[in-house]
Amino acid sequence: MTAPTHVFVIYIRTSPEKLWDAITRPEFTRQYFHETAIESDFQAGSAVTYRMSDGRPAVVGRVIECTRPSKLVITWHFEYSDAYRDEPPSRVTFLIEQSGKSCKLTVIHDEFAGETATYKAVGGGWPGVLSSLKSLLETGEPLVYE
Repeated sequence: MTAPTHVFVIYIRTSPEKLWDAITRPEFTRQYFHETAIESDFQAGSAVTYRMSDGRPAVVGRVIECTRPSKLVITWHFEYSDAYRDEPPSRVTFLIEQSGKSCKLTVIHDEFAGETATYKAVGGGWPGVLSSLKSLLETGEPLVYE
């Protein structure tokens, strides 16, 4: 049996460098990623944390690969709820490709231990996050969604 995988593709009118900054800088992630601030030095093996506004970690992981401004691979483990804490980490890959005056962003979330609670949550979560990222970069305002 093949492990479940989510793949999301979105085109954003921006440069690879600006998109990279939006994915890797806390002043951006706070605006479109459920008010979480990303923390990392983005060196292979380093910790990565998405921290909630009250300081608690929402997501923790490790940097697997980082090639600015085209590829970031991290492990992903939800910490904000007991419903996810006992699950093993999954993996998220961000791929940025220039496409004319836009960028193609592919987000692959895989290495789940089956159809886990995390698998189900991120399947519904990534579309809103990526839509808000697109809105932020193209209009200066994140998308408000529930």
